[in-house]
Amino acid sequence: MKRIGLLIIAIALVMPMVLWAQNPVTKVLPTKVDLGIKVGANFATLDGDVWKNGYKPGIVAGLFGGVSWKRFGVTGEALFSSVKYTGKGVEFYKGREALFNNAADSAKEGNFAVSYLNIPILLNVKIAGPIWFQVGPQYSGVLNINDKDNLLKDTKSIFKSGDVSGVLGLQANLPMGLRAGARYIIGLSDMNASSISSSWKTRTIQLHLGYSFL
Repeated sequence: MKRIGLLIIAIALVMPMVLWAQNPVTKVLPTKVDLGIKVGANFATLDGDVWKNGYKPGIVAGLFGGVSWKRFGVTGEALFSSVKYTGKGVEFYKGREALFNNAADSAKEGNFAVSYLNIPILLNVKIAGPIWFQVGPQYSGVLNINDKDNLLKDTKSIFKSGDVSGVLGLQANLPMGLRAGARYIIGLSDMNASSISSSWKTRTIQLHLGYSFL
């Protein structure tokens, strides 16, 4: 049900852009409409004393839609993304013994691949030429957690189901509908769902290329 709800939100986000783009009024108003696809790379880490430092690679892909005027605009996106987190072995195990399948796994680092549906809503401000500054909130709903080492009895007992982040970035709106950009995504929510007190917050560097059909 949670996944269906996230997909409904994503469709509701993009469909108004589609309808607006097909409206003949947009041909006479000084409004630029964007609707397109994008792909890119995530480099993510999970801050916390039980997680290994370092940004690990993943992917991001999805749809974007927006409207812009001379110097301002708004963009909404629905993106599938994947990230990887690695625990610190004994430190990750300590205090969470009941969550593990086997005590013998206490020395394993623990590798988790997490898939998200990201929904950012961004304000765009033109800086100069094709360069736009982007800022706004992002909600990330967890679609799947792959416990690669089969350490945990239930990944829901350790990771929360969603994350709210802040997004800062730059995007170049290039000729022929091409888009290129970079973002820093700062997790604001604590992703730790276990009873052990510790704050886990996401940090992601994102690079992307896109193409607008309009």
